[in-house]
Amino acid sequence: MPWAYYNPLSDCEVERIHGAALRVLSEVGARVESEGLLKLLAEFGGSVDLDDRRVRFPAAQVEQFIAESAKHDWGSHRPGLHVFAGIYACLYLNPETDRLEPFTEQSYRDYIRLGNGLHDIDVMSTLGIPFACDAIPPAYGALAEKLYGWKHHAGVSGTVQFTGLCPYIVEMYERRAAELGRPLDEVFHAGGYLISPLRLARAECEQLLYFRSRGLRVATGHLLSLGASAPVTMAGAVVLSLAESLFLGILNRALWGSRSFHVGGGPMVMDMRTTTSMYGRPERLVMSAMLGQLARWYGAGSGSHVGLSDAKEPSVQAGMQKAIGLVAGIYACGSASMDAGLLSIDEICSPEQLIYDNELASAVRRTLQPVDLSDEALAAADIMEAGPGGTFIGSDLTAKRFRAEIWEPTIWARASVKEWQASGAATDRQRAKERISEILAQPAPPPGLSEDCERDLRAIIARAVAADAAT
Repeated sequence: MPWAYYNPLSDCEVERIHGAALRVLSEVGARVESEGLLKLLAEFGGSVDLDDRRVRFPAAQVEQFIAESAKHDWGSHRPGLHVFAGIYACLYLNPETDRLEPFTEQSYRDYIRLGNGLHDIDVMSTLGIPFACDAIPPAYGALAEKLYGWKHHAGVSGTVQFTGLCPYIVEMYERRAAELGRPLDEVFHAGGYLISPLRLARAECEQLLYFRSRGLRVATGHLLSLGASAPVTMAGAVVLSLAESLFLGILNRALWGSRSFHVGGGPMVMDMRTTTSMYGRPERLVMSAMLGQLARWYGAGSGSHVGLSDAKEPSVQAGMQKAIGLVAGIYACGSASMDAGLLSIDEICSPEQLIYDNELASAVRRTLQPVDLSDEALAAADIMEAGPGGTFIGSDLTAKRFRAEIWEPTIWARASVKEWQASGAATDRQRAKERISEILAQPAPPPGLSEDCERDLRAIIARAVAADAAT
């Protein structure tokens, strides 16, 4: 069954945005604060001004880059949803007290256990470390991220922060790879961000070149904010976002020979009263749709980062912002990456919200399953057998297929008012808290690191601290 996508732009409007992005890259270019990277981009065809640390790309070169990029098969693409639960330098919304608290290692471990115990959370992920670590100063959070993430069964987002930490990060990954019995390049993960608009800062350049010299690839993203680091108009923000995506695609090809090209995401919106960048605004959904349509026009991959809310607690606002972002992201971009459990612009991790988001993800995944159109599923024989005024509740087809056909909620209400009152009238919040208690009452898994590996990783961190590497 072909999938229909939401396309907010006409073909003429797509071409105008494309033309504007080409003009930005050819006339403005990007600031790259590394002579080594500038020389590499010059060899790749960029027009480099070493004095201004600027690289510009003629329109013909960008068009050639697009033409030579591997094409995504949108004709056979089926929308998908990846669900992760990120832990950032944020607060913990204690489900027992409903109070915001600083994370501790215990609440960090419990939050990871909870996410790993939910069927529709694909992976727990930690970016930095949200609690004070014994003998590890805050500046070394990029190293603590690996130690505690691996120990407590969470994926790590690949924070680097300081170039001086790069050798120690490689050493930690080498030790982890040895314990897992896997090649280093399969285990290694590091990432950074372009400083918008159109600036690759010195530290990011140094880290890209350091890891590249060791055959290790670094992911570089970008995240604009409409009215702050991007124009206040949606069209202007999309033009800048597209120009940055093209620049990063060219950079990846120059560094690693990557044939892929990705367009997606969606800028945040700066609130003009508070000057805070917000995730849950409707403009972000429109811009995601515009970028998704541009990706299909190029034949490039696309995706949307969704499931985010500006709400400060599990609430109607949180549910509405997360649901509309999730559905719009999938229908606009073809796939979505949902950050579950997160509230208030990456500031709050909520176990209760994690339960709700798991339920939402499960329901949305049901809508993405292909509809079975086999002869059995068309059920013509069953319809004829039941006849006018008949029933299907006792049919063999119902008994055979109801578990596969009908989605089963775990938290959402499913009884009449009378039945609900008779069973205790539990609210969704009460059911969510009960589910949290059920999961955390299960036996805790053993540490994800052997004692020898943890000791070795701590020794690496101690050497980094002694060398004052976080400078």
